Amino acid sequence: MSISNSVRKLETDAYGAILKAMAVTGLTWEREEFLGRLRVELNVSSEEHLKMRDQVETDERVAKLRQGLTDYKDTQEAKRQRTEATAMAAAMAPAAPPRAHAAPRRKPQHSATRAPKITPAQLEAMGVNELICKKVKRFWPSEGGWFDCIITDYNTETKQHCLTYEINTPNESYEWADISTFSPHEFKIEEGRVDIRELQAFTQGPGAAAAQAQANMSVVGAPADHIVAAATKARDPAKFEAVKTSLTAEEEALRKQLAELEDSEDEDD
Repeated sequence: MSISNSVRKLETDAYGAILKAMAVTGLTWEREEFLGRLRVELNVSSEEHLKMRDQVETDERVAKLRQGLTDYKDTQEAKRQRTEATAMAAAMAPAAPPRAHAAPRRKPQHSATRAPKITPAQLEAMGVNELICKKVKRFWPSEGGWFDCIITDYNTETKQHCLTYEINTPNESYEWADISTFSPHEFKIEEGRVDIRELQAFTQGPGAAAAQAQANMSVVGAPADHIVAAATKARDPAKFEAVKTSLTAEEEALRKQLAELEDSEDEDD
């Protein structure tokens, strides 16, 4: 191919490419004027222009591109209208109060107030004091579900029970809770009871009720010297009081025995 023919092909190819691009994006009067000036610059005759325009109009690729561009513009316009409508609705709507983000519940020292679900009469029927040493389950959703614990104390003033987790282990922890505020979905009383003597090694120490019972079990009926030894080791006021009571009982029993012996000797005389 000669140089002149090569240059001529470049000119017609360039004009044809621009004509296709404008056919896809759309012709305007300004573009028509531009194409007129471009034909002069690239030496494209009117006959060649009409021929290339007919080819562009029947070009399937040009038709697909033109339709795709139209669909894209329609989609963008619809999106813009939705965005404007949403913004306008938000501007006209009254301002919502800020949301209060509740702190996640953490085991075990949780003290959130709940609406009562168990009545005082039901608690009395269960026997509040009898719940000491009972095995229970406590549901903590933030910690992954149900946890085993033991009721180790009861505060008559606050009406709260002490729930001890992982008892007698390095991970032992506890919480005071009003179990009357729990629903069956977050608190269950299990069958069976823990031996009160197993509760003596609590990190927090057994509560007043448990200490009283433990002290009574450990000293009542024991020899006097053992009772005195227990009294010297007792640090818990409840334990000390129980030991004192036991000593008083032992003293009274000895007095009765002496009185019976004196009566017996009088009868023999």
